Amino acid sequence: MPIVTPCLADIILIMVAIVTGASSGLGLSLAQLLRERGTPVVGVSRRASADVSGDAAKRETALRAIAAAERFGTVDLLVNCAGIGIFGPAGSYDEQTIAAIIDSNLVATINFCEILFPRFKEHGGTIVNILSTAALTVKANESVYCAAKWGARGYSEALKAEAKGTKVRVMTVAPGGMNTPFWPEPRAGFIDPTDVAAVIADAIERPVDISEIVITRR
Repeated sequence: MPIVTPCLADIILIMVAIVTGASSGLGLSLAQLLRERGTPVVGVSRRASADVSGDAAKRETALRAIAAAERFGTVDLLVNCAGIGIFGPAGSYDEQTIAAIIDSNLVATINFCEILFPRFKEHGGTIVNILSTAALTVKANESVYCAAKWGARGYSEALKAEAKGTKVRVMTVAPGGMNTPFWPEPRAGFIDPTDVAAVIADAIERPVDISEIVITRR
């Protein structure tokens, strides 16, 4: 029997996404939409119901998520959507609260990027870091949250500089207030996370390089 060697055109590579903060809010909406569009998604969250349960700020969680995603194919999309909001006037934050805000909104983003950015530079891939309009303008009673988001923005801008001339694309998204479990009850004038997810998914699929998206209510 002759040996048949498949040509490149016969090999179908399945591209896979990792989405952190995928059990609620924007992360959940985006993970669902990507799956509907045919992209396998490994969702990461502290909740036991997540595909990978754990703290996104821990390297061990990131490695488990990547291993789980690679069972489906090649990881070529990372969406860092993990984050929490704890607000109050400056001087009201204790050490534990500060650490929780910084870990969830900044360290988690850095953690996953530090592993996947070098791979994407060589083989290709897209990183989407979800920020907030709090990363663009300061807000009273959100000092630590703003610090974390501005830090995530600074890290992302540095990644964009390193990405020039490589195969990796880095995109930042700064949504305004959204009606998600982030808030205890719906707020008038806030954005539906499914609308934000659609904007992000469309931008990911476009062949042009979209570096920054700011999403606010019309």
